Amino acid sequence: MEHYLKTPNCLKTVQLKYIFIAIIYLIVCSFSYPPDIFKEIENAISLGNAKMIESYLNQSIELETPSSKGIYSKSQAQIIIDKFFQKYPPVSFTIHQKGNSYGGSRFAVGNYMSSRERTFRVTIIIKKNGQDYLIQEIKFE
Repeated sequence: MEHYLKTPNCLKTVQLKYIFIAIIYLIVCSFSYPPDIFKEIENAISLGNAKMIESYLNQSIELETPSSKGIYSKSQAQIIIDKFFQKYPPVSFTIHQKGNSYGGSRFAVGNYMSSRERTFRVTIIIKKNGQDYLIQEIKFE
């Protein structure tokens, strides 16, 4: 039996088995969602860092704050979010719900606590754009 395991055909079969497993693993990973995109966004909002958030924004974004509502370019949205953070500095932000939406989108809902003793419900919708997941919509209500 030991002689059989050392034959070239047996070694090729074992190698092919490992290659097949590696290919399956790569395929499964390519279809999975990035595990911490929302963690990174949560961190940026917790810090009140609009510049960090800008790196996750799509070129066009639906944005709602107490003083603004509409569809904005990435740079306009970053300015509006920065003004929101200046007016309502963060104490904390915690995402408490995540899920999948229709059409391949993902969503997260969280609570934003401001130092002005005001709490906002934050809804974030991301969607895959090329190789990246980008924010399509963010609401501070």
